[in-house]
Amino acid sequence: MKLQYVGAAMAALCVSGCVSSGSGDTILAMPREQAARMSVGQIVLSGRPDNVSADFDQVFATQIREEMDKCAKGTTPLRLEVRITEFKRANPAMTFLVGDSNVIKGQAVLIDPATGQKVADFDIARSVGGGGLIAAAGMSQAEEQMTGAFGQEICKRAFGA
Repeated sequence: MKLQYVGAAMAALCVSGCVSSGSGDTILAMPREQAARMSVGQIVLSGRPDNVSADFDQVFATQIREEMDKCAKGTTPLRLEVRITEFKRANPAMTFLVGDSNVIKGQAVLIDPATGQKVADFDIARSVGGGGLIAAAGMSQAEEQMTGAFGQEICKRAFGA
């Protein structure tokens, strides 16, 4: 009988999934009426961690552009300036055994290029992790996963999407 419980526990561990969470501070929020009229034109990555791949800048630009195109559908373009202050990859073995998370932290600032004025400013922290085989497999694409999650957090905070 006890062997059945152990087997069930191992099966649950193997198929556990990912859990995503976001946090951070809204330093300057954009009014919803204004956000509805805005889009994101230029994306500038002004800071990047040392522990990312050589093609991180391209991965970041692609993932952020995809997310911004989903949520910022207005006609007036803003410039998005991002500074990534922390990037941590989960340890796949630890993810499988006890759960571990990919983490990305940084600052996202939306600027009106016509005036140079800051219209929104956010400190963002996103974490995606979990336990089991499914989570461990999902952690292999950490840069894509985390830059996409960072973009989703910008969408949520700036554009309400």
